[in-house]
Amino acid sequence: MNQPFFRRILPVITSLALAFLVACQPAENDSAQTGKTAFFLVGEHEYGTPESLPQFAAAHLEPLGIESVFAMAKTDDRASLECHEFTNMDALESADILVLSTRRRFPLESQLAAIRDWIESGKPVIAIRTASHAFGAREKGEGYQPPSGHASWNTFDTDALGAKYGGHYRSKQGQPVLSVDAWIEDDASNHPIIQQLSDKRPFSVGDKLYKYTQVAPEAQVIMSARWDDGEPPQPIAWTYEGDGKRVFYMSPGGTEEMGTPQIQDLLTAAIQWGLEAP
Repeated sequence: MNQPFFRRILPVITSLALAFLVACQPAENDSAQTGKTAFFLVGEHEYGTPESLPQFAAAHLEPLGIESVFAMAKTDDRASLECHEFTNMDALESADILVLSTRRRFPLESQLAAIRDWIESGKPVIAIRTASHAFGAREKGEGYQPPSGHASWNTFDTDALGAKYGGHYRSKQGQPVLSVDAWIEDDASNHPIIQQLSDKRPFSVGDKLYKYTQVAPEAQVIMSARWDDGEPPQPIAWTYEGDGKRVFYMSPGGTEEMGTPQIQDLLTAAIQWGLEAP
């Protein structure tokens, strides 16, 4: 072989071989959401989301290349001011989507103002279970009024979610927690969140079904459930885009519900929907 010629073409052969090997490698985190950041604001203990949401993020968002940042309430003790204080709140400013799971917590006035501005400016929000009364004050019980320098948002449900929260059904005695029939609404089959789901069959959600009224015209209910025969169906998942907002809400969020493939897929699809440009 002509040695000078071989030395000249060797770098070309090497470059082509490396390019071929790179092309053959499986792509990692090549979703449209790669590099995005989800900011989770978590402050509730009744339904276990301080544990279930980090697990969900690691299993379902990290493979999509979505980074998750958590701002957790410092304590669940209603007698302590730290019940309304959150770690890592500054990270919201650089996030791409807000995932909200709080129950009657009262951030600092400046922090709640930033959350309000986020929502009203049309940035994407995913609200889970108790987020319907995320910042709502009430008279009954200790620690349910905002301390000095902190703020409440008592109409968050109608302002941000487009529906009015009305409490929940009681547990079904002697039956499993997941004993309420849920389904996809017929007219939601073309919704981008529904189209992402791998299993579109009816499924079961928790028996402490939330009740909602005054659903805004701009809200599109994509899933509903019925606590029992004779009871009216209740919306359990919808999007709300009134006044330029980009909000998804789902009332399932308990530990048992978050452990089901249907709810995991729903929440993943909702976050992907929120991160897509409207």
